[in-house]
Amino acid sequence: MNAQNLASIFLYIAVIFHLLGMSGWTSAKLVQPIELAILALMLLSIFILRKKKRKKRRARRPAPEVAVMLENAEEGEPGK
Repeated sequence: MNAQNLASIFLYIAVIFHLLGMSGWTSAKLVQPIELAILALMLLSIFILRKKKRKKRRARRPAPEVAVMLENAEEGEPGK
């Protein structure tokens, strides 16, 4: 299952819990656990969707042989 699909499912469930809590059909004892479930589902969705930060790579210096070959190519010496 795709990470975005899983995160969207968790967000839909969080919205349903939120609407259930706002509707007033739940008892006062269940308001706090429902809010905690909503918070947990939203945090789980954020955790699923976060992208791994990658380090930026520096350009590698070419080997000394490459520099010599480049100089020979610029001078126009064939075969060296």
